[in-house]
Amino acid sequence: MGNVRDGIGRVAQRLGGGGVGLAVALFVGLIVVIWAATGIYTTSPGEQAVLRLFGEAQTAPVTENGLHWWWPGPIGNKDIIRTDLVRRLELGFRGGDGVADTPVPVEAQMISGDLNIIDVQMVVQYDIKDLSSYLFRVDDPGEDAGFSRNIAPGRPDGRTLKDATEAALRLVVGQRSLAEVLAEERVNLEQDTKVKLQEILDGYQTGLNIVSVELQRVEAPGEVQAAFNDVLQARQDKVTATNQAQAYENQVIPEARGRAEQIIQPAEAFKRARIERAQGEADQFLAILAQFNDRSVTLENVLQDTDNADGDDDSTTGIGLSDVAMISAPDEDGDGFDILVSAITVLGAGECAFTANQVLSTDATETCNFSASFAAQHGDLTIGETFSIAYLGNEDLAIPQFVGAGPFSVRLGNKAMDADNLDGDDDLSTGVSFLDISVVDGPDGGSVSGVDVSVSGFDPSTNIVTLRVQSGEDLQAGDQFTVQYMNRENLAVPATSLVTQERLFLEAMEDILPGINKVIVSPEAESVLILGGGGDGIVPVPFGPAAP
Repeated sequence: MGNVRDGIGRVAQRLGGGGVGLAVALFVGLIVVIWAATGIYTTSPGEQAVLRLFGEAQTAPVTENGLHWWWPGPIGNKDIIRTDLVRRLELGFRGGDGVADTPVPVEAQMISGDLNIIDVQMVVQYDIKDLSSYLFRVDDPGEDAGFSRNIAPGRPDGRTLKDATEAALRLVVGQRSLAEVLAEERVNLEQDTKVKLQEILDGYQTGLNIVSVELQRVEAPGEVQAAFNDVLQARQDKVTATNQAQAYENQVIPEARGRAEQIIQPAEAFKRARIERAQGEADQFLAILAQFNDRSVTLENVLQDTDNADGDDDSTTGIGLSDVAMISAPDEDGDGFDILVSAITVLGAGECAFTANQVLSTDATETCNFSASFAAQHGDLTIGETFSIAYLGNEDLAIPQFVGAGPFSVRLGNKAMDADNLDGDDDLSTGVSFLDISVVDGPDGGSVSGVDVSVSGFDPSTNIVTLRVQSGEDLQAGDQFTVQYMNRENLAVPATSLVTQERLFLEAMEDILPGINKVIVSPEAESVLILGGGGDGIVPVPFGPAAP
């Protein structure tokens, strides 16, 4: 102090009389800076710091790593603890580096649920999850358990943790039999002990987190160890015998099932074959029956809406039975034609076109074909009976060779009828003119907009239509165009289908052939095979249906 006083005196002499106070202030400031610098501290990864101000702990610990500052003593204090470090508690034994584990019977021995004494050694691993609770909530006396475990007073992982672990373990073991603890429930015992121990520590607000609970040695006391080993061996023998029986079962049952499948599968195959054969025969019969009853013909041209019953003035919609008219047919009873149109069916693809040019310019792949089915007014139809029908239809034609600028003529495929009834007599066969025929689709050269051909004349006697070429256009041979007119088709009631004819012919031959002993072929006959039968004379048999 004398040296300091002398030093201050010398500084004061140099500064003059008024400089003493400044020197004192600088000295005091230096002391304050040094004191404040002692409040600087750092927290490393895994560490947390609890700060205290005049002894009162702050609410939230410091968890950020790095450099920090807090009031130095005696105003403030700080406790820096590593919280992620996993610590260890040994119960029932004490271990050490290079030495054998030392049993602690007073901790290890406990009573099981069936009133047997059992030795249980266990290791508890834990860390800190709430540093403030860990430091200040429990006043623990601490524990000195040698090199491996030396806990200072005031920390809850001393006597508090040990007693709580013993309580939790004894409670869980006391709820199980000796056999369950030794073998059957070992994993569940560890899990239940961990849960119960954590509940106790949370109730004490210790701030500890139980990471794992691992049983070490679990055995009966030495006095009964030999007898208990016999029990364990018997249990092991039981498990071995059970596994052998299970293996035998797993071998025998699949073999029996395989043999059963070998019997069942052929039976199922035979069943499916008989069902499919019966179904095929039934389908074949129904197909032949449908063909036998089929009295339909395919119209030569594309059918159009004749009567405009749907009122949309579109000839491609509203096509039905009324668009095919019977104009000539037998009438035996005078009550109307004996042959009636019974159905109209579109044949071919689902999307079809009404003209050849539409097939080329749209997504359609073919022109629509129409089938007309016929039925008798009374009774059955007579095969080969003639009749005539009329319908509005489109006919696709091609430009002939050497047309150039035209005009040119083409013969229609069907007899044209009076479609517009301009003569007013309601007779389709009279008053036919070029006005009854129109071009509905064809080439458009582009010089003048519109179809390049149009009807200019018609000769009903020859059924030849004359067409003129639009001025300024030259047509190419083979170009498609479509005319629309009232078609007349002369038809005959069709016979049964070829399949049905063949079947009927073969059935007849099956009845005739067994009595044949000689065959005579007449060179004059083209459609009759003469078969000679013993005692039955000459039997004429028609040839079968022609091959398609």
